[in-house]
Formats: sequence, structure tokens, C-alpha cells
Amino acid sequence: MKLSGVLIFISNQEKVFLQLNKEFVKIIHTIKNSQQFQNFIIFGAGQLFSLLTPLLIAPYIIIICGEEGFGKAGIGLSFVFILTVLVDFASGINGVKEISINRNEPKKVQKIAITLFSIKLIALVFVILLSSVLIFLIPFLYKEKALFFFSLIVLVSQAINPTWFLQGIEKFKIISLITISGKLIYILMILSKIKNPSDYIFVNLYFGLSVIITNVFCLCWLVRNNYLVLIIPKLEDIITVFKRDYKLTFSQLLLSFQQYSPILLIGYFGNSILAGQYKIIEQIIMIFRTYLQVLFNFIYPRICFLLTKNKENGIRRWFYFNGLNFILILFSSFFLFIYAQEILEYFNASDSLSLSFYLKLATFIPLLFAINIPLQQLVLAFNFQKKYVNSTVLTSIVLMISIVLFFNIWQLTGVFISLLFAEFFVVLIYVYILRNQLTIRKNEN
Repeated sequence: MKLSGVLIFISNQEKVFLQLNKEFVKIIHTIKNSQQFQNFIIFGAGQLFSLLTPLLIAPYIIIICGEEGFGKAGIGLSFVFILTVLVDFASGINGVKEISINRNEPKKVQKIAITLFSIKLIALVFVILLSSVLIFLIPFLYKEKALFFFSLIVLVSQAINPTWFLQGIEKFKIISLITISGKLIYILMILSKIKNPSDYIFVNLYFGLSVIITNVFCLCWLVRNNYLVLIIPKLEDIITVFKRDYKLTFSQLLLSFQQYSPILLIGYFGNSILAGQYKIIEQIIMIFRTYLQVLFNFIYPRICFLLTKNKENGIRRWFYFNGLNFILILFSSFFLFIYAQEILEYFNASDSLSLSFYLKLATFIPLLFAINIPLQQLVLAFNFQKKYVNSTVLTSIVLMISIVLFFNIWQLTGVFISLLFAEFFVVLIYVYILRNQLTIRKNEN
């Protein structure tokens, strides 16, 4: 009897195992054949290459131009990256959202696209004029005027950047193609043209030119295949979109200040060598932010679409994907903490032992990125734009004041403490804004 009972138990366990295995295979098969999964793989391949590019060229630039030249190039790039937000004019948020929601109405999509491209070109002229005045009037910028004027080419590349439009219509193969092509051109330009320490002034020029080349080809492809029709935009449409998005653009400008101002403040209150050392660590940490922003861009249209169809399902997908992603960031941050010195040696840092302390401190920042960027996604998807703007204004002010105060006391340590505090502050604000949405989801389950 005991033997037969054991055999029955084993038989039942085998059936359970076979059933579980069958279900697992079915799930894997479903995922592999999912269009969303295929898009993610295609999109991810291009963005992975984009993430790796700074890791490939930064050590070379540091060898040729030194930490000081690398820091100056970083200051110039941060300056224009702040201004690109004005040129973008919320196309990466509201533009993507509108294109995604109206993807089945071609005429409406064309109207949205042409209107936003027109606003971006108008903004480009305004921003170039504004930045030129700033370069001539501010001694800190004028001292490196050649670097900053060459860096303005990045603004042109952003104005004609069609990535936001491609995200809305979910043409991820094209996004990956132009991303990889642009980065390859950039790498070739850097390796073939940067030969002397003074060549740091051209680093951002080559970055902008490489993006322009690929964007022009992409725009031609979109027009030739009728994804984008060249029509004259209506003035009232431009005014309507401007009124709708100018506050969000302003908040994005402050968010950009929050992200890129530290190196500008270090260069202004400190020196280019300190800025270069910060840039090395920022280059590593910003890989996480870039990766999360890439995921934001990939998921955001789908989340917006799902929330409009079924709020509960949209939130569930959001929790599932971002929860798994947080685990990935956690393990990556731990690896970075353990091998901080070895990683800095790869970047040819002049004092990898001392800088490893700053890098270890900075490894906690990606964990906060992995929380606040997904929360930002929900805040925008639920149309809490006004609260988002207010929170961004407050956070940016807090960060810049804390950097100025703490840098004078603790130098780079103070900067990274300020960044940690600001990211934690953002998480608290977003959780407060979304408290009712999260409560509703809990009750419904």
C-alpha cells in the first residue's frame, strides 16, 4: 500500500510538472511571438548600442584631450542639452502621446506631426539667437566661445529629429537603424578627427553632425513612403499646441537643468579638471538614466494607449514591467559598487582610487531613477501636467541651491549628496500626486 501510494504521488507530481512545463513553454512562445516583445528587442538593440557609444569613445577623448578637455566638452554638451528641451517643445511627451492615440487616423497624425515640426523649427531660431547672446554676454561661456558655438549644431539635429514621430507610429526598426548609423558615424568622426588636446572644441560638433546626417535620411524616407506629408501648417494649430504645451516645456527645461546643471556649476565654481572628473562618473551613472529614458520612450505610448482603453490593465502592465526593471537596476548598481575602481581605470581616470568613493556614492542614484522615472510616466499619462510642472520647478530649485551650498563645503561629495536628495524628493512628490490612483487600483483588485 505504501509503495502504491508513493507511485501515485510521483505520478501526480509528474503530471503537475508536465502541466507547468507546458504552460511555461506556452508563455515563452506567446512572448516570442508578441509584436510588443519584437519591437522591444529591435528598439533595445539600437538603444543598447547608443548606451555603449560613450563607453567606447570617452577613454579615447580623455587620453587625447585629458580630463580638463573632457570636462570642457561635457560642459558644452550640457549647455546645449538644456536648450534642446526648448527646441523639442514637449514632442517627446505630448507629441508621442497624441500620435499614438490617433495612430488609426492618418490625417490627424499628419496634422499633429507637421504642427509640431513647425513649432520645433520656430523654437530652433529663437533658441540659437538666445544662446548666441548668452555666449557673448557671460564671461564663463565666452572664454570657450568656439566650443559653445560648435555645440549649437546639436540644437539643429534635435529640431529635425523624427524619433518622437517614429515612436508614436511604432516604427522601432527605423529608430534602431538611425540610432546605430548615427553612433557609428560619430565614433568614426571622433577617432579620425580628434588628434590633439585642443580638439576638444570639436567633440560636440561631430556629435551633432552625425545625428543630422541620419535624421535627414530618415525624414526623406518618411516623406517618400507617405508617413509624413509636407503640408503648410495652420497658424491656429501652432498657437493651440503652443498654449497647450508651453508650461510642460518649461517644466522639462527645469528638469533638464536638474539633470545637466551640476557640471556647469562645478565648472563655474570649481574648474574644468573637477568638471572632467565629475563627467567621468556622470558618464557611468547616466547610462542608467539613458536606459530608463529609453524604456520610458518605448513604454510611454503603449501605457497611454492602454490606460485610455482599460485603466486597470494599463496600471498592471506598468507595475509588472517596471518591477522587473527595478530588480535589474538593483543588481547592476551592486556590480558597479563592487567594481568601482576597476571601471574608473578603464576610463583612464587620473586618480581612480579617490574617484571610486564618489562612484560608490553615486551608485545609489540609479535606484532612485528606477523609481521616479516610471512614476513620472504615470503622472504624465494621467494628465497631471500642472502638478508635474510645479513639482519639477520645486525640485530644480532645491537641487541647484543644494549643489551651490554643498559644493563649497564638500566639493564633489556635496554634489552627489545633492543629487541623491533631489531624486528622493522627486519620488516622494510623485507618490503623493498618484496616491489616489494607486489606492483605486488596490481597491479594485
